[in-house]
Amino acid sequence: MDLKNDLVEHARELAPLVASEAANTEKLGEVPRELIDKFCDAGFMKVLVPKQYGGYELGVDTMSRIVRAIAPSCTSTAWVLAFYIGHNFLHSLFPERSQEEVFADRSFALSPGTAAPQFKMDPVDGGYVVSGRSSWNSGSAAAEWFMSGGLTNEPDGSRKHLLFLVPAADAQVIDNWDVAAMRGTSSNDMMLNDVFVPEYRTADAAELIGGNSPGSRLHSNPMYSMPTMPFLLAEVLPIIVGGFRTVVDEYNTYVESRQGPRFNTRTPSKQLTQIAVGRGLASVDLADEMWNGYLHTLTTTPPELLREPLTRAALKARVATITDFCADGIDATVRAAGAEAFRSKSPLQRVFRDINMLRVHAYLDIDSATETYGRVRFGLPPEVPI
Repeated sequence: MDLKNDLVEHARELAPLVASEAANTEKLGEVPRELIDKFCDAGFMKVLVPKQYGGYELGVDTMSRIVRAIAPSCTSTAWVLAFYIGHNFLHSLFPERSQEEVFADRSFALSPGTAAPQFKMDPVDGGYVVSGRSSWNSGSAAAEWFMSGGLTNEPDGSRKHLLFLVPAADAQVIDNWDVAAMRGTSSNDMMLNDVFVPEYRTADAAELIGGNSPGSRLHSNPMYSMPTMPFLLAEVLPIIVGGFRTVVDEYNTYVESRQGPRFNTRTPSKQLTQIAVGRGLASVDLADEMWNGYLHTLTTTPPELLREPLTRAALKARVATITDFCADGIDATVRAAGAEAFRSKSPLQRVFRDINMLRVHAYLDIDSATETYGRVRFGLPPEVPI
C-alpha cells in the first residue's frame, strides 16, 4: 500500500477502539488521551503539514477519508481529530517563522481554536497585547497551541481582523462545556489576559480565508493556496455522513434482533420496517456518493477558481444541503426505531443528538448557506464567511 492508503487503513483498524470508548468519551467530556496518542503515533496529524517540516503533504481527500473511517465509531472523537488535522493545515498558512516554531518538536501540534474576532488586540512594539475570551475551542483538553481571531485597535482608529497563535500555557481554559450533544469534544471557552503575541504569529484573516496567506506564497504546493472555508467543510462533512451510516447500520442490527413470538412490531417481517431499512440504506449510500463528489470537486478545481466567491458559496451550500439530507435521514431512522432508540445504551440517541447539533453549526446551517449562495448569484456581497 502507499502512504495514503496505509493511513486510512490504520484509521479503520483504530475504529473499534474508538467505538469502545465512545460512551466514556461522552462521560469524560473529552477524547481520552490514549486515543489522541494513538492518532498522533499513527501520523494522522502530519497529513497536511509541508514536507519541509517533516509532514506528509498529502491531499485534503486523505484527511477526509481518515476522519470518515473514525466517524461511525464516535462523532465527538472524529470532530476533534478533524480539527487537529485541519488546524495543522492552517498552521501551514501562517508566516514562515511561526511554522518553524510550531512544527519544531514533532512536525505537528494539537491546536483548537476559532477564527471569529473575539479578542481585543492592542499594537505594541513587535506584536500585540491580546485580551478576551473565545468559545467553541474543540479539543481544548489536550491543547498545545490555541488559534484564535481578534480585532486590532490601530493608532489611526482602524481595525484589522487577524488570526493569531498562542501557546496553551499562555491561555486559561474555562471548563464550561455543558451541552446536550457533542459532549466529548471539550469545546471549552478560552481566556487571554494581556498576553503578548509576536507579529510573526499573526495572519490577516481575509488573506488566509481567501487563499492568499503567507503560507500560500511560501509553499509551492497549490493545496496551500486553497481558500479555507471549502477546506474546513471537507473536515466536517465525513463526520456527518459517517454518523448517518452508524444510525442506519445500528437500526438494521436492532430490527434483525427482534425475532420470535414476543415481538410484534418493528420486525423484519413488517412492511414499515422494510421501508425504513431500504430507504436508510439507499440514502446513506447516496450520502457517501455526495461526500465523494464534494472531495472530487474540491481536489480537481484549480485554486484560482476556488477563490471565486460564487464557487465558494456554491460549495458551502452543497455541504449544507448534504448535511440537511443526512440529518433528515437520521431523524427518520430514529423515529422508525421508536422509544428504544433513546435508551442511554443505544448509540442511535448519541448520534441523533450530535448530528442535530451540527446541522445548526454556523458553517453547516442550510438556511444561511443557501441564502448566501443566492445573494452571491445575484451579485450581492456575502454577509457570512465563504
